[in-house]
Amino acid sequence: MNNLLFIIPLIISATVVLALINEENQLISTASTKAKATEYNCDPKSLDEVKLSFPVKEPTYIPENYKLEVVDPYSFSAAERSEDSDVVVLFYSKEPMCHGVPTGYGDVIRIGVANVANIQEKDKSSTYGIDIDKDPLAYFTKSAEEWNSVIPNAAALIDKPESTIPIVRVVKVNDYIGIAREPSKGYSVYIFNDKDGNVKDKVVEELNDINPGFVTFYHAKDKTMYSIWAKLPVKEILRIAESIP
Repeated sequence: MNNLLFIIPLIISATVVLALINEENQLISTASTKAKATEYNCDPKSLDEVKLSFPVKEPTYIPENYKLEVVDPYSFSAAERSEDSDVVVLFYSKEPMCHGVPTGYGDVIRIGVANVANIQEKDKSSTYGIDIDKDPLAYFTKSAEEWNSVIPNAAALIDKPESTIPIVRVVKVNDYIGIAREPSKGYSVYIFNDKDGNVKDKVVEELNDINPGFVTFYHAKDKTMYSIWAKLPVKEILRIAESIP
């Protein structure tokens, strides 16, 4: 029987850029946590409902009709108490939400905030955010290079020119440094193998939906990493990022 490898959607990723809050991670349900419950045992809907050990600042600008629907301090830290969490994710939506959703699901703006210092303190072997205080530009330049290094292979996988896949570029967010990428077209890739594991056939399908773009930056004053994912142009995502005080 032929083997089938199913990839949906095509995701361009690297190991450095906010690994705790990237597009490959899927949020788990937090209905059983100790978060303050609202009706239907939903996750908290404001930062006032959770206690955190690090500063998290909401943007003062959000595109029209979006509002904060979910605050999730649990899924990425596996913490039972919000004050023990090193990562919190804010979900802004035009529709009511009860729990967080994976990046790219629906018309949602997702803002992840990570406590870089605490993550490094808890895991001495972690390279996440290493030396970012010494040279943020060098950190994000290397990060962008790692993201962009996979573009040739990704383009070959979907049989498209490399220009099909947007590059990651270094950006400035107020006085801080970060990286950004435009939204991209999504693809499903089906690879059929023969009984010996050799590729027999490949089918590439273009999806109607798109993968979100993002802006990630290091808030040096608070020593926190912000990562904003949305199906919006980078210009608009930057407006959100720049409104974070």
